[in-house]
Amino acid sequence: MAAHLVLELTAEPRAAGRVRSEVGRWLASLCGVDRACDTASDLVLAVNEAVSNSIEHAYSEEPDGTDGTVTLHAEVERPGPRVRVEVSDRGRWRDPPEDSGYRGRGLLMITACAEDVSVRPGPDGTTVTLHRTLGRCPGVCTT
Repeated sequence: MAAHLVLELTAEPRAAGRVRSEVGRWLASLCGVDRACDTASDLVLAVNEAVSNSIEHAYSEEPDGTDGTVTLHAEVERPGPRVRVEVSDRGRWRDPPEDSGYRGRGLLMITACAEDVSVRPGPDGTTVTLHRTLGRCPGVCTT
């Protein structure tokens, strides 16, 4: 079981599926089980949403049509067992529209599924960092 997970993804829709699979497997390995617990599943949802937001928004207005990349760094923090996940892109920040209609709830979902969330837009891209304490899984305290 690795205490770190690093993924570099092309910012395209199929990358979100890869993130769900790999983060889910990584968290399950931390928990010492075959399938992630409910807490870890919530974290997979939050990470998926952060990656999906980068894929959809960060590069959509690039003049050359570049897809760009999304990078994920995840690690176990001590004391804990607490997980820190950072999702970053090198695209442009776009302020949400005043009326997002039926959309625009991604950050609310992330906040609901994680304990601490920060969003740092800047001239070199955006970084979303989230933390979540894992439940009392059999293997999580041994990493």
